[in-house]
Amino acid sequence: MPYIKWHRNTVKKIGIISEKQLFFRTIFFSLFILATSYYYLISQSARNPLNKSIADTSIVLIGLSMLLTSLCYFWDFADTKIIYRKYLGLVGFAYGIFHISLSYSAVLSLLKPETWLQGTYWPLFTGVIAFIIFMIMALISNRYASHMLGGIVWRAILRVGYIGVTLIWIHVFLLKSARIITWYVDGMKTSPPTGLIVLVFMSIVIIMRILLWISLQQRKLRQ
Repeated sequence: MPYIKWHRNTVKKIGIISEKQLFFRTIFFSLFILATSYYYLISQSARNPLNKSIADTSIVLIGLSMLLTSLCYFWDFADTKIIYRKYLGLVGFAYGIFHISLSYSAVLSLLKPETWLQGTYWPLFTGVIAFIIFMIMALISNRYASHMLGGIVWRAILRVGYIGVTLIWIHVFLLKSARIITWYVDGMKTSPPTGLIVLVFMSIVIIMRILLWISLQQRKLRQ
């Protein structure tokens, strides 16, 4: 079955739920992730746990939004959650705005020549580019944009989100790899750093998308 037809049939099975309900449930879910991340970071005596937990929540929500398509395609158990894909992405982007706002001094450092001369711009640069990609996705996540752009172009732009996910993976890796290596070398005596958990999760999102692409290509060849 073609992907588009499968997606429509899946949505029909779920029934009608108002946008307010979908947003409310997604926000409630996001608060659970935020609280979990915040207290986990406190247990690790992390600095600035609020901003970091906001960033983690943003990444998890956006990652889940991108992951749902693959999960629903391969396994039926997640079919009823496909309708949350848009709302997970939008709420996740809202958390991203909060993270950028709390990190404005770091973002502004991209405007300083010494940041580029010292080669310390990559973590910030990848994060900002990913944010711009997700902002574009958020702006076109509506029926008006879908109608104006046309279905093919609209879906193609949304798929650029996987580039954003990859950039976020790089962003987290550059910022957290030293901490992860230290934790490993010291014998993993404490719970895993959140950076490692986020990297594993984002890796799953990327791998699942690749597997979905391979599956769709194989289906086309068999038709």
